[in-house]
Amino acid sequence: MNAAQTAVLPSAEPAAPSLVRQILLDIWSSTLRHDVTEHDNFFRSGGDSLTALVTIEQINQRLGWQLNLGDLMRFQTVAELSAERARPQAANTETALIRMSNQGARTPIVFVHAGHGMVDGYGRLVRELGTDRACYGLQSPLLVEGVESVPDDIQGLAGLYADALQDEFGEDEFHLFGSCAGGALCLEINRIAADRGLTIGRTIVVDGYLARDSEGVMSEDELIVDFYEGLLRMSGTTERFPAMSPRDADLPLALRNSAAAMFGAGLGFDERAEGFCRRLHSAFVSTARAWESYRPEPVDVDLLLLLAQDNHTLGDWSSVVRGELTAEVLDSEFYGQRLCIEEAPNLVARTTDYLGEN
Repeated sequence: MNAAQTAVLPSAEPAAPSLVRQILLDIWSSTLRHDVTEHDNFFRSGGDSLTALVTIEQINQRLGWQLNLGDLMRFQTVAELSAERARPQAANTETALIRMSNQGARTPIVFVHAGHGMVDGYGRLVRELGTDRACYGLQSPLLVEGVESVPDDIQGLAGLYADALQDEFGEDEFHLFGSCAGGALCLEINRIAADRGLTIGRTIVVDGYLARDSEGVMSEDELIVDFYEGLLRMSGTTERFPAMSPRDADLPLALRNSAAAMFGAGLGFDERAEGFCRRLHSAFVSTARAWESYRPEPVDVDLLLLLAQDNHTLGDWSSVVRGELTAEVLDSEFYGQRLCIEEAPNLVARTTDYLGEN
């Protein structure tokens, strides 16, 4: 069989929602202020013209779609909307800094992307943390159309992001939140904050790493596998697709299966979907290579560090945080971006307590 024939394996289990449908469910649940399913009717679930406009704006911001009120009037469930109006795109391709919730009275939080470059792994956190505040997402600029290259080191990326934050906030205060590689980016943004005129309140890092555990750099095949497994894990579809090892790494197959996990197996072959996943792979490789060469120096920052059980980097963080480090190992089987999804209520409670906003 060729890659096109082996792209998606059938399963006897009911299909889990694609990543795009999960994002839509997060947005609808946030604007309607209660959980919804793929088949719940938006307007029968409490939606009106005002919440419809807010929902459409959030979808367009986070997914980069171009919906209007008429679309939501015609396709009133997540299942219908994603099947009929979905573009094979799962991130905003116009700007790196996107707004993930409405404005509010509390200090904004900026969520910094992890390795894959997207910020939608933070969606469930935004649902609760963004009820009375603006939440923003910093996604990889390589997801923005027309951007073909970015700085190849964490410090350079942090400078690029600091410029975007200065344009948005000026001297107004905001908090930072990052997971995985996003933790290192948060650290470096704090390092240059004062020079860039940024006012960062507090910083939260979930399952962050500062250096590789193994020696040397990863091969291209190892990066393909890391990209593929990480995206399946984030979308909760690991069991539905074939495993891949560095010995049999196949980028076209990884992109095809990734597209199916993101947009739904029923999408079939779609050059636009695979093109988006190829851009996502480029963002992942760029961040991974920058992180491999990262050698952090001490930073004057107060930081809440929430680690997965198998993350043994507390010593690394203690050596570079020259402020108050509050650390905790979470009792959870999840890690990385999936931790932010599955443990959202616990992370929200710890975050609001740390911010003094209970």
